[in-house]
Amino acid sequence: MSKFYKYSGVAEVKEDRVLNVKIITLGNFDILEGEQSILQTLNKRSYKIFELLKFFITFKDQKLLSETIVQKLWPDNDLQDPKNALRTQIYRLRKMLKNMGIMQEQEELGACRLAFESGFYVFSLNKNTVLDSDKFCELIKKGNELKHSNPQQAITYYSQALGLYRGEYLSENLYSEWVIPARNRYHRLYFRALLQQLELLKKAENYRSMLETCEDSFQIDLYEESVHVYYLEALLQLNQIKQATSHYKYITTKLYQELGVKPSPLLREIYLQIRQNPANKNDRKFDDIIRSLKDEELQEQAFYCEIDEFKDIYNLERRKSIRKPSNCFLGVITLINEGRQLDSSKQKTIMQKIKNILLCILRKGDVVTQWNNGIIMFIVTDISRENLSIISRRIENRYNREIGEEDLILKIKYEAIDEKLAIF
Repeated sequence: MSKFYKYSGVAEVKEDRVLNVKIITLGNFDILEGEQSILQTLNKRSYKIFELLKFFITFKDQKLLSETIVQKLWPDNDLQDPKNALRTQIYRLRKMLKNMGIMQEQEELGACRLAFESGFYVFSLNKNTVLDSDKFCELIKKGNELKHSNPQQAITYYSQALGLYRGEYLSENLYSEWVIPARNRYHRLYFRALLQQLELLKKAENYRSMLETCEDSFQIDLYEESVHVYYLEALLQLNQIKQATSHYKYITTKLYQELGVKPSPLLREIYLQIRQNPANKNDRKFDDIIRSLKDEELQEQAFYCEIDEFKDIYNLERRKSIRKPSNCFLGVITLINEGRQLDSSKQKTIMQKIKNILLCILRKGDVVTQWNNGIIMFIVTDISRENLSIISRRIENRYNREIGEEDLILKIKYEAIDEKLAIF
């Protein structure tokens, strides 16, 4: 039996305990002993060694020729002696794994083994080492086997599998071609399991769990249209009509803006159900939101919504930024009165004009709301900070031309939307 100890960034192996090692590949790569990362103290500048380790993990238990490894890992490198270069990197990898305390050598137990047999390199993991991508597939397989006979247990297995998918496979290796087949496979398995889970939750009429499951998936991939169908269906079942309307507008705009895709027949059918919901008949706010357009998808201006819907959209953009930094900004316009006090009706009229200016100037996909009698907020997406001044200048010029009250000043400021900016 072996035991893991760390000191000063180096590890040594002692007796008495089997290692409890977890390897994380779905999302950012990491190796944990218990719940503690054992990569934190290592020299992260050893890029090629880590690439080699990730490569061996991806192709574990396979016999790999030196030529295959070099060709896949370093296709653009013109190495004079590629085999010798690989042997050097493998020597360094073995040394790193040994210092981490996880390499199996001779009679000592470890978390992994790297052997050279009959001209092939073979990397393997011992039975006590957990690879998250393997566990992910195992849980999905169990869910698939039980989805008809025991749907509740299948939901549990799917939920556990989805929880393991923290992001795309080896997400930091964005441009490594050898990663792509595995990444696509796990991404496909994730969405198949996700849709199975949503269908089972729908049959169980567990609509709140449907919402939570969809919201988690939006952080992985916002543009999977079938997930939005389930999300809108759940909102309808919970009678959250305003949120359903807001989300439909938001996602159809995003799909058109980012991918050039118009709503599918399924999404349009859901929207018809939203429009026909009895809750809309006596709800003026609903009428204001949908604006009674003949074909909303052709509307080229920004989207106005009530503050509750705005909060939902803001928080969705904020959650997305946790996975991937985005160029989204929250704009705040404050109407400052430096002269006599305005009567409420005139202030209301001016604020309405400012809203109309924003709806015309901002792009389709941007979102506007009124916070209170003197503040309007908006979200602009896919824009650099340098270009925010252009938006401000256009707003101010239009305001001065159409309203031009000398005692009224517009103050415009912006904040980047990220996980730290939790204002709602």
